[in-house]
Amino acid sequence: MQKRPLGASGLETSVIGLGTWAMSGTVATWGLVDDRESIAAIHQALDSGINLIDTAPTYGLGHSEEIVGNAIRGRRQDVVLATTCGLRFPQSEDDPPHRCLSASEVYRQCDESLRRLRVDVIDLYQCHWPDPETPIDETMNALLTLRDQGKIRAIGVSNFNCEELAAALACAPVHALQTKFSMLNPRAAHDLFPFCKERQIGVIAYSPLAKGLLTGKFDVDSRFEGLRARDPDFLGERYRRNLRVVEALREVATRYSRTVAQLVINWTVASSGVTSIIIGAKRPSQVVENVGGVGWSIREEDLADIGRILEGFLDAS
Repeated sequence: MQKRPLGASGLETSVIGLGTWAMSGTVATWGLVDDRESIAAIHQALDSGINLIDTAPTYGLGHSEEIVGNAIRGRRQDVVLATTCGLRFPQSEDDPPHRCLSASEVYRQCDESLRRLRVDVIDLYQCHWPDPETPIDETMNALLTLRDQGKIRAIGVSNFNCEELAAALACAPVHALQTKFSMLNPRAAHDLFPFCKERQIGVIAYSPLAKGLLTGKFDVDSRFEGLRARDPDFLGERYRRNLRVVEALREVATRYSRTVAQLVINWTVASSGVTSIIIGAKRPSQVVENVGGVGWSIREEDLADIGRILEGFLDAS
């Protein structure tokens, strides 16, 4: 598995990282999950050369971090461990997580994550979302303190735009940005990627398979629950249009005897400005398929075909 430097952090991350939101055990998000299968999926990822494991306290109210902590015992040296701060646990199912990046909250959440993960240090500690109520210098100074204390190695932010990134950089180094990026949502390539490249900030792209839409496993008769049921990409004419894009990509994938997901993974990993991509999995077989998306290259003529497919999609959006 190829690894790339994560900005100026001194860390190297595998081009595919394992996302653990789906391991959180909540039916309302990704459906039923078996903790034993989740741990087996993490072991499969590590055995396949994946070293970046991404989690967050809000995934299952700490359950995902606990699963990761159990899975990496005895293999800590194989892992670049990434988690987040800045979202308080909701008080009820109808209450969304509240953003808070105050210094006291950052310190508290870091200690709780270290306990759940059963580790002494977090490799990449990320602000999950911007918090407009807290001055960014307070947040960044707290992260610098955690780094000085040896509790974290590198500082990251997630879901920040260029202006928010610039404000954070004025206070402290930012080693990585995690942002949504996929064939169906390529906007980050136009502004965030160049911004990060110029400043030696690593880019971790999440949702490259668009909640599974780009796996090719759904059709017009598919019915959805949880997060997908509320996502416009899975509704009405927009969903049908997305399926047409997937079918066009399937024809390209067959030229390589690959799945649509593997074609999409390969294209995303090769996108200029991307350091690593985060792909969720709940079982080892999904990890195996995802790993099949790297270690080979798409020919120039097929990249041109993909470009025309996506250009047509964007023109119709």
